Amino acid sequence: MKAVLVKWRDIASWVGWNDDLIDNQGDEPPLFYTIGFLVRKTKKKITISDTYEVGGNITTFPAGCVEELREIDCELRTPKKVRDSKGT
Repeated sequence: MKAVLVKWRDIASWVGWNDDLIDNQGDEPPLFYTIGFLVRKTKKKITISDTYEVGGNITTFPAGCVEELREIDCELRTPKKVRDSKGT
């Protein structure tokens, strides 16, 4: 799986009409960045996982919400065993 950065927009909503928000163009969908491992990419959706090669939390973005999908260059390797305070 490739590590990726997803740049995406979410829905914005507020209660009631807000002239100041509209007049000042504050009604823009917020921009977010999410990092994960690419599980699947189709014309309609992009699915990533927060965990490499095993089950983890899965997020699926509608393709229309994604502004950019960028591969992240990273080297993944099996971690070395961490020794506890007793040296085991």
